[in-house]
Amino acid sequence: MYIVDATFYDMNAAFKQPIVTPKVCLERRKALIVELKTNEGESYFGECNAFETDWYAPTTIADVEADIRAWLEDVCGKSFYTYEEALKLADRLETTDARHTVVMALYTMFHELEDITVDYGATVSGLTEESLNTLEETQPQRIKLKWTPHVLEDVQRLQGLTHQPAIAIDANESLSDQDITTVLKLKDQHILYIEEPFKTLKVEELDEINHAMPVAIDEKATDLDRIKSFVSDYPISVVVVKPFRLGGIDRAMNILKWLSDNNIQTVIGGMYEYGLSRYFTTLLAQYASLPSDITPSGYYYDTDVVPNSGCLENGQLKFSKPSVETKVLDNAR
Repeated sequence: MYIVDATFYDMNAAFKQPIVTPKVCLERRKALIVELKTNEGESYFGECNAFETDWYAPTTIADVEADIRAWLEDVCGKSFYTYEEALKLADRLETTDARHTVVMALYTMFHELEDITVDYGATVSGLTEESLNTLEETQPQRIKLKWTPHVLEDVQRLQGLTHQPAIAIDANESLSDQDITTVLKLKDQHILYIEEPFKTLKVEELDEINHAMPVAIDEKATDLDRIKSFVSDYPISVVVVKPFRLGGIDRAMNILKWLSDNNIQTVIGGMYEYGLSRYFTTLLAQYASLPSDITPSGYYYDTDVVPNSGCLENGQLKFSKPSVETKVLDNAR
């Protein structure tokens, strides 16, 4: 088998509600979808999780597309017969985001994609009556709350939900020393973990926070060596594993195994994904120790590249083999 061609598409749906974080406000989610075509007449798709700008990470959608186009010039026509051989070709990509996108397609070439069921872990950016009603109706097992000046009130409102979900907090590296007082007020509220409290890790401040709730790293978990260093040097007990940041689901699986062997709890992280990428996030979430960042079909968008991806039943999400609908995609090139 070998790759003969590729098509690049854009997906650009509006969020049902704008996503507000300490770093950005997003009204739409532009994503790159790549279709790899083989000499056997089959097509396999990958979804890129980078953004249009570098607000979250240095690599942008344009960077990923340029990387994959250069890679295609190198690998088109080169035969591979196993998943391991395909991964070696993927290793020639320059950026982790591009490798993750391509590995998604390569995995599909060599594996039968089965139905998957996992716990539902919602993420909310600011609480409204509408979002609270949605959470009451959908009953996620875990809710990750973005840090705002109203975090204490928001936690109380979530604790008022009838199904009593676990609550995590995502600070997106935005806390100052003055915010530690607020964190400590949540000490007896059984917070599952706080994600990335500070941009720069300091043992003293993290020790103080760790008395109130476990500390998780996310943005800093960029490869296994860095993860090993952070959990060794700082009071880190949870790692958010994001396959697009690590360079693919194969690398994420290796890291999950090491973390499990070393008694570090794990969450699989997404990034406001469409249905194709959410399937692979779910595939990895089977091996995480805590509910992961996976949402049901229609949670963020009215239109998706994979319709009905992640049906919600009793607080769990059921995913079937993803089937990409190219008719909803734009700008084939």
